[in-house]
Formats: sequence, structure tokens, C-alpha cells
Amino acid sequence: MSDFDEFLQRNRVFAANVDLARLAMPESMPERLPLVLVCADPRVEPAGFLGIGTGDAGVLRNTGGRVDGRVIEDIAFLAVRLGVRMDVAIVHHTQCGTGLLADPAFRRSFAERTGGDDAVLAERAVTDPAVTVRRDVEKLLADPLMTGEVLASVSGHVLRLETGLVETVVGTAAEPVGPARS
Repeated sequence: MSDFDEFLQRNRVFAANVDLARLAMPESMPERLPLVLVCADPRVEPAGFLGIGTGDAGVLRNTGGRVDGRVIEDIAFLAVRLGVRMDVAIVHHTQCGTGLLADPAFRRSFAERTGGDDAVLAERAVTDPAVTVRRDVEKLLADPLMTGEVLASVSGHVLRLETGLVETVVGTAAEPVGPARS
């Protein structure tokens, strides 16, 4: 039995104990929806460290929890599809594996293996999560797709794996570029 088979067994328990009708798209959405961008590291599970339950918030995950073009498109898609403005919380964490991308030898080897761009890979490294989360908040707010129709607010946080506590680095930094929805 694979690890995923165990997850499928857990899914049967979930399906037997959850109100599946609650998971259907509601006829009317709230004006705003929380969305968390977080690292794909399995130690960094927002359901655990933030207590997010099914349907409480959108969650986007990638290596490092970094803002990039794909994340920006995903946020815009969700806002437009759901007809809501997003309250985005970007969460980076200590001990992030993307810190290896700061090592030139590792980065070159990885770039050769994947065809990645050395400079882009270097930018993805999370060696100081307080610094990178600030940059990502600024990047998200500056993107032309992130109008007031898409974003309600953006904040930046660091999960300290040593303690399990989340520290706010950038409080709610609203005022995205462009007009807000009336």
C-alpha cells in the first residue's frame, strides 16, 4: 500500500463525516475571501498552524510560498471567478528548503538539471523570511492585475518552525494598484 492509499482511506472517513452540500459553491459569496499563500513544505500546513478548516479560506502553495506570475494569475482568477475581493496573507517560514537556492553551486546544478534561469532561481531563495515576505507583499501590490477589484488587502507573515508561532511582518497593507469595485 502506498502513502496515498492511506490518504484515500482517510478520505472515506472525511466524506462520511462532512456536510458535502456545504462544499458546493454558494449562491452568493461574501464580499471578501481570505487567501493564504504558503510554502509547499509538508511541515507548513495552514490547516494545522492557522486552524483553517474546509471552506474557510483559499490556499495557494508553491516552493517558498513566493509570489510569481502564476500565483498572481491564480489570485486574479479566483477573485474574478468567485466575484470577491481577496484578503491575501503571504506566509514564509524559517528553515525553508529554498534557502539552498542561495548556494551558487547548488543553484547552477539545479538550473542545469531543470533548464531554470540562474537569476530567477536565486531570487526564489528564502534565506531571511522576513525580508522575502516584505518583497513579495510589495511585488503583489505593484502588479497591474492586482487592482482593487481583486485585492482587498495583503499582509506578510513568518511562521517560526522553532516555536510554531506566526509573526506578522507586514500588517494589512491594502491599497492595491487600480480602482476598487463599487
